[in-house]
Amino acid sequence: MDTVNSLKKHLRRIGEICEFPMVLEMPRLTSQRRKTLIEARIPFVIPGKQLYLPFLGTMLTEKCDAELMGVMSDKLQPSAQQLLFAMILGGCEPMLLSPLSKRFGVTAMTITRAADQLCRTNLIKKVGTGIGAKKMLVTECTPKELYQEMQPYLIQPVRKTVYISKEDVQPEMFSAGLSALSDMSMLNPPTIQTWGTLKLSLEKDSYTSSLLDSDRQCALQIWKYDPRNISQTEMIDVLSLALSMAEDEDERTRQCLEELTERIW
Repeated sequence: MDTVNSLKKHLRRIGEICEFPMVLEMPRLTSQRRKTLIEARIPFVIPGKQLYLPFLGTMLTEKCDAELMGVMSDKLQPSAQQLLFAMILGGCEPMLLSPLSKRFGVTAMTITRAADQLCRTNLIKKVGTGIGAKKMLVTECTPKELYQEMQPYLIQPVRKTVYISKEDVQPEMFSAGLSALSDMSMLNPPTIQTWGTLKLSLEKDSYTSSLLDSDRQCALQIWKYDPRNISQTEMIDVLSLALSMAEDEDERTRQCLEELTERIW
């Protein structure tokens, strides 16, 4: 969507030519964009859901869905973010729910709750809800559109980072951070290797909160979910990696991450 001022300008010009008020028709709007349009007094209609005509002093809501009611929580649950990224990396094709419990190692109820949370954004819908039907998630968005629209709801997948002895690295740990990025790109491997895990099983005196010995220690990230279940490989998925490194402002790092994410779209 164009900037608000530019959008108002275009609508005004078209209205002057047609000699009728112009109304913006959108198949869907996030709550933030809807709020922005209302604050700017830009007329819009979401067919079957909402009609806002400030020049008539009218705002009608025929279907008051979860997003309009503000039921959607501020941030996604880890399980919901996994489903979202799996859908995006799958090209936003319809995604069956039944195989996901096994894929992500969670209960069917967890998958159902995660799917319901995604549906409350009004960007994803659940279809096939009849008896005996195969339930699946569908969206009208492209992968890039869905990722951008869901930005406000995404969570940082890393709980915390500690530093452990290189001798304590376990087989179940996975390459993360700059180490994973160097595996996926032309970026040189970092001096301090970074690993990821779901649970910190070491004794408290076996790790430190800051780097004390760069020769003997490596970084260990404690993750909220296993990103390998999203990529279905032994490597972290690109979207989770990019989120985990959101605060890294190094120019080369940002460039590598942008190049990797662009390949998805």
